[in-house]
Amino acid sequence: MAQAAPGHVVGVYVISGLGFPTEDDVPGMTEAERAAYARLQEQDWMSGVSHHALLRAAPQTFAYGWHDSPAGLLAWMMQKFREFGTTGEPPEQVIDLDLILTNVSLYWLTGTEGSSSWPYYDSTSSAWPPGQTAAPTGVYSGPPGIRRLAERHNTIIHWPDDNPGSHHFVAMQEPGAVAADIGAFFAKLR
Repeated sequence: MAQAAPGHVVGVYVISGLGFPTEDDVPGMTEAERAAYARLQEQDWMSGVSHHALLRAAPQTFAYGWHDSPAGLLAWMMQKFREFGTTGEPPEQVIDLDLILTNVSLYWLTGTEGSSSWPYYDSTSSAWPPGQTAAPTGVYSGPPGIRRLAERHNTIIHWPDDNPGSHHFVAMQEPGAVAADIGAFFAKLR
């Protein structure tokens, strides 16, 4: 929205970081950034089967399966909750089961489980998303040691290092902390 209508956007808030470095970024990294990049590569969700690659190859095939089988969609989502979690605990011990079921039900009942995967089809790899400098950016959490790389294409004014929770589903795990951080970011823009 900041790129399409910059005059109507006060700020951009991103919950899960602004992307991840690629091999192309490594030569220009500092020693600390290389260490952070190495830690990212060691995480389970980076070393498993790439869901991005699967969805790039056949998003509609997955969409039919997910829509035909709510149990299949729940199994897929539970795998994602496990892969993207960083607490080391099963997701159902970190996130309320009713909240997980509500999340999956919303995808299934609205028929949007398939459309949520289509953006991967048009991509060629996992890389930095296009940045923007039209509006200030706030980030809830991101890969430690990678902020400088994200700042190449974004005007970041808010990126706390001490926010609780640090995974893909942090808004479900730490809703109060996320809401407070959104408030802290936008308070800077008044």
